[in-house]
Amino acid sequence: GSWGGGTMAFDDITRVERACPVCGASDHTPLEGYSRNGWSAVECDRCGFVYLNEAPVYEALSEALAWTQQFEKEKKRRKQKAPVVAWIDQKTRWRLHMFRDDEWRYINEKIPSGRVLDVGCGRKNHVPAEFTPFGIEIEKATAEACQIEMAERGGHVVHAPALEGLSQFEDSFFDGMIMRSYLEHEMKPREVLEMAHKKLRPGGVIYVKVPNWGTLNRMVRGIDWCGVRFPDHLNYFDVKSMRSLAESVGFRFELKNWGTRLTNDNMHTFLTRV
Repeated sequence: GSWGGGTMAFDDITRVERACPVCGASDHTPLEGYSRNGWSAVECDRCGFVYLNEAPVYEALSEALAWTQQFEKEKKRRKQKAPVVAWIDQKTRWRLHMFRDDEWRYINEKIPSGRVLDVGCGRKNHVPAEFTPFGIEIEKATAEACQIEMAERGGHVVHAPALEGLSQFEDSFFDGMIMRSYLEHEMKPREVLEMAHKKLRPGGVIYVKVPNWGTLNRMVRGIDWCGVRFPDHLNYFDVKSMRSLAESVGFRFELKNWGTRLTNDNMHTFLTRV
């Protein structure tokens, strides 16, 4: 199949080799049953972290593998493979709104006001009045749309990969950050968290939401679990690996949804700069 507007096939995407983003080891074992369309997940031989050891170049993530396009493709694929499950899911979407994630409310639990950076900010941001919103967005059209809203609030959006975008801000500039459904896409999560640590003031907090590899649902569904998306989900965190990565770059780790860590498809965490 082709990506985006039909301009880039799987085979045309330039791939970059990756070592384990948690511990840095390059020895790994392919994970049986987790392979699709020429992309495969591997398990780190040293620390057990699950990740794609090949990643698409950033240009592909920005244009051909844009999240908005991939989300629609994945929805269509699931509908074709399991139409009954897809129909039930569609007819019960109201259940998601009962427990809808409000990342600004989550960061507000830790940071009462100030400058907050939304990494991978997307299109819609219902930002409470007490925050000055900033964003980094790799998808060009989305960055342009979001810039208008954030500029009205005294902030701005940087159109760039996260690492490059973060480097454009002064050290200790932010009171808080939001990384919602972003870190699983990031080719260099360790480097991003190291840079984010510098850009936060001491005591500043990042709210991180990522798919939860440790959920029972993943163990049952396997490659058909909703958190598996090749090749734009590069990293598959569980509580252990997320804690290990966060603490190794100088954050204090706190799991917000401890009570549902085995049943929730997502992990909600706070990383505090100590």
